[in-house]
Amino acid sequence: MRIEGAWPVSVPKFLLFIRLVAIALLVSLGWTMVELGIKGYYAGLLLGALLFGLSSGWKVELSGREATLVYGFGILKARTGEIIEISDLGNLRFGRLLEHLYGELMAPPFFLLLSVALFGVRGFLVLPFVIYWLVLFFVLLAFPLELLKERAGRLMVLAVFLPWALSMPLSFMGVEFQWFGLSLSTSLFGFWFLVGFVSRDYVLLRGELGEFLVACSNAGRIITALAGEENGP
Repeated sequence: MRIEGAWPVSVPKFLLFIRLVAIALLVSLGWTMVELGIKGYYAGLLLGALLFGLSSGWKVELSGREATLVYGFGILKARTGEIIEISDLGNLRFGRLLEHLYGELMAPPFFLLLSVALFGVRGFLVLPFVIYWLVLFFVLLAFPLELLKERAGRLMVLAVFLPWALSMPLSFMGVEFQWFGLSLSTSLFGFWFLVGFVSRDYVLLRGELGEFLVACSNAGRIITALAGEENGP
């Protein structure tokens, strides 16, 4: 039975390399357009999107007390074994789940490292954006999900406008730097990144084969589905 509105967040180690390549391709699209032209841009975009989809959670299926986590457009699967415990993580801080969230959190560091590499010796000029991602990471990891949802509106404003506030001094200093384009892309990326975390519930499945983090639109739906399977014929 498929649980509607639920998908795996934990990225199996055999998919981690694919996720890394996908993120590297997607965050380097600006450089790709400059160096390879519009065809190179669309080729990088398509390949990056396909690899990202291949390494992403697709759906969660239940069979008795066992869950199957499906990845990569329904191609790849991981089993939990018999589920021993299920936890709604609404009151838990993300900082306690880092071992399950590295697949979700790796995109911003790649973005920063690539920016530094592309700007070369002038990479220190991306310092405002390093500060921006450190602030977002701190907010996400230091506070419970329930509180983040209550403050979602303020967080969205922070995600959109903080890159501009931090990088604006560069324009006043007369520094020749693509701060406008980087501020725009960072604010949009940060907004999407933050919304992705605070707009969903999280459930931790502890099974015979390990622990698995699942995102869903409603944590109660997974708990109810498991209870139904347990009490079923």
